[in-house]
Amino acid sequence: MDRNPTNDIPREPLSSLLNRHPGYQPLFHPITGPQSWVDDRKLRRLYLQASSQQWFAPQRIPFDSEVELEPDVRRVWIKFHRIFYTLEKMGLNVIENMMAKAVRKLKSEEASFYLAAQCYDESRHVFSIENYLKKLGAAPQYERKYHVLGQVASLGFYRVENWLFSTLFSENFASCFLRRAKNAKIDPLGAQMCKELLFDESRHIHFLHIVLPNLLERLSLLGRAYVQASQYFIMKFTEVMSRSLDNEGKIVGLDRAALLEEVFENMQRAYEMYGVGRRFLPFPAITKV
Repeated sequence: MDRNPTNDIPREPLSSLLNRHPGYQPLFHPITGPQSWVDDRKLRRLYLQASSQQWFAPQRIPFDSEVELEPDVRRVWIKFHRIFYTLEKMGLNVIENMMAKAVRKLKSEEASFYLAAQCYDESRHVFSIENYLKKLGAAPQYERKYHVLGQVASLGFYRVENWLFSTLFSENFASCFLRRAKNAKIDPLGAQMCKELLFDESRHIHFLHIVLPNLLERLSLLGRAYVQASQYFIMKFTEVMSRSLDNEGKIVGLDRAALLEEVFENMQRAYEMYGVGRRFLPFPAITKV
């Protein structure tokens, strides 16, 4: 299959398109209502960016290549990617359930455009990891022991706020894992998949940086306390469950503690951008095994 397909209409950056074709300018202007909680202009631009950056997995990831690994490396790599498959599948299930609720909470039709694009990103990620696992010789498997993370992130009170703050953690975790997995250079196919998925994750984090400060401003003291407790549980659960992966991580060159430290540092920087920092959410200690 041609991995560099040509299109009748060449893709170009949004800024270039706007400069060269002034007639496209109205496309960048959202139809926003006075009740919107978020910056609809930024969301419209992000939606157009997401639309222009869509890609087709079989054309970008060489699924026709073979994966040759030592038995121990293959076993650990399968285990790690089954966990990652579970988290991405969980993310897809949750965003499908939460999209309409988020649009109503944010009072923004632009959010519906963007979240629909992100939902497609998530489906492409699940598809890509599923087929990578097949190339590793393993069937995709949803690990039920992690299912509680999706429930805590999207059920209960303050569902939209809790989901979006949970997504900040999950997207940062995914980005850090993908970057480290790509740099581990276990095999060319996996490295290329990580590179492609990583590109989408950065856009997902950008969306959260647009909407979370507005949500945080409107969150009551009770709402903040609820979100804080939920987010602490998610991070603590992740830290505890990951301890058993320390020794296997060494086989494939992934340091569990260093990965979590990077995730927590990214989270802290994000909270500082929102004007709160660690006083809003203390992070659990990372146990060295």
